[in-house]
Amino acid sequence: MDTETLTSYLNLLVCEGVGVLNARRLLDAYGDVNRIFRDKEPAVQELRLLVKIVRDSANKPENRQIVQNEIRFIRDGGICCTGILESDYPRLLKECPDAPIMLFYKGDLSLLNRPSLAVVGTRKMTVYGKEMVTELIKNIKPFGPVVVSGMAYGVDIAVYHEGRKQGLPVIGVMGTGFQVLYPEAHKKYYEDLFRNGLILTEYANFNILSPELFVRRNRIVAGLGQGTVVIESAEKGGSLSTAFFARDYGREVYAVPGKITDVMSKGCLQLIQENKAQLLYDFELFAQDLNWSREEPDLQKQEAFSFSELSGFTATQELIIKSLQHAVLHIDELALRSGLDMQVLNAELMMLELQNVVIGLPGKMFRINKTPLS
Repeated sequence: MDTETLTSYLNLLVCEGVGVLNARRLLDAYGDVNRIFRDKEPAVQELRLLVKIVRDSANKPENRQIVQNEIRFIRDGGICCTGILESDYPRLLKECPDAPIMLFYKGDLSLLNRPSLAVVGTRKMTVYGKEMVTELIKNIKPFGPVVVSGMAYGVDIAVYHEGRKQGLPVIGVMGTGFQVLYPEAHKKYYEDLFRNGLILTEYANFNILSPELFVRRNRIVAGLGQGTVVIESAEKGGSLSTAFFARDYGREVYAVPGKITDVMSKGCLQLIQENKAQLLYDFELFAQDLNWSREEPDLQKQEAFSFSELSGFTATQELIIKSLQHAVLHIDELALRSGLDMQVLNAELMMLELQNVVIGLPGKMFRINKTPLS
């Protein structure tokens, strides 16, 4: 995102009293975030007062300083940004009337072009809840969706671990800005997703942290998923808000049943009883509901080849192929194993992809396209 556009979006965010809905009104009227601050006359006369408020706010010296500091924080931190009028903004989220006008992220935003499922639940996960997380992720693996998590304790982080274990891309949605990775105990998991998944938030560095931000975060979790699954929730559990947001957005909601005597099943049972969620008991029907189709593993589609065929490759390419023989590797790990300079490695990987020998995966992961036989 160029500096002018970034500045314009941040000027909307920093303006007190102008929330998401009013900002959306302005963006819809102008069709270009820069025009809100650039045009001499308001695009819609009814918005004249609102335009004056945001322009006056943007001209305040203290707000100009806040925006400049934020831009510096974004650039120095390697944080990427997108706005609701930009072409790469998540399509599913954009359908939501209260979608954030701006997202800050690290990782692979293109993951949001794949089928997606939000999975939420209690922070006080039981053994049964952990088993259900494992069963759910294992059974949806053949369909290859991305899994959306709030990255909190309990069910959220179990979803992250199981998703990574099963090789599914994971998207984490934060209730803070990038200045605080919460909870701190999960910092290493956030950093993993910076490289091998996606972490995003609507909150800038200047947003004041409060518990309310985590509830608002839940609408993004719901908005990014084609469906939402609730695995264990108390009768008034926080994860129920995600289910309510999903219903408001017209998305499918599913709840995992449990014993009526279990405190952490009461929220799910209540959703089912009140017809606010479908009972999740059959994973095939669940996938059909979401119109998912099974992914055919590429390894079954390709004919195996022997290393005797490597005579057509350079020594450097042979080194890369052998490094990928039995593993799917991030480009950094591949550079470490092969000992190749990153510039050379990128060039050779491009050639191998063009020859259909190596496949590039989201998150700068690579694997062999045909199974080498030793």
